[in-house]
Amino acid sequence: MKDHIVFSLHGKASLYLMWKALTDLFQSKSDQRKLVLKHKLRNIKCENGDNMPKYLTKFTQCRDELGSVGVTVDDEDLVSLALLFLLKSWHSNQDSVNGREKLLGWERLWSDLVQEEIRQNTRDESSSKASDEENCALDAKAKKGKNKKASHSGAKGKKQNMSKVKSFHCYQHGHCATNCP
Repeated sequence: MKDHIVFSLHGKASLYLMWKALTDLFQSKSDQRKLVLKHKLRNIKCENGDNMPKYLTKFTQCRDELGSVGVTVDDEDLVSLALLFLLKSWHSNQDSVNGREKLLGWERLWSDLVQEEIRQNTRDESSSKASDEENCALDAKAKKGKNKKASHSGAKGKKQNMSKVKSFHCYQHGHCATNCP
């Protein structure tokens, strides 16, 4: 627990008094609390390493906190803020959403962004897998070349020195690429 929470509970003799102190602390309807929460909402940013559900949950939680002090946040405002503070790598998605005739609702934006993140991750994984397979092939070829010091490249009988080709660990199969099938 944070210090200010512990301080608020210190000296409370009953659970009811503790509950009342927590309620006063977190559901205060003072103007100051409203301003702090509005500022928090406007300053939510997608950080490197945030996945889409984590990023969007920050908005949902802040909207709920604002609701508990009597401030209603429109879906349209939530969507606009979420799009505004996406990472630069997401700007093409931001442009496609902004280019629509009618702005998406919060639930639809959430679904679309999570689906896009899954699609991007799947594409990145398959690209990485192809790269690993290529590295396995290069490493196997390099090992053959190191044994012969030079190998023929085929068509015109040119010799190609493979002794300086570096080995890569094969992540697909979990061992050195020379053992790749």
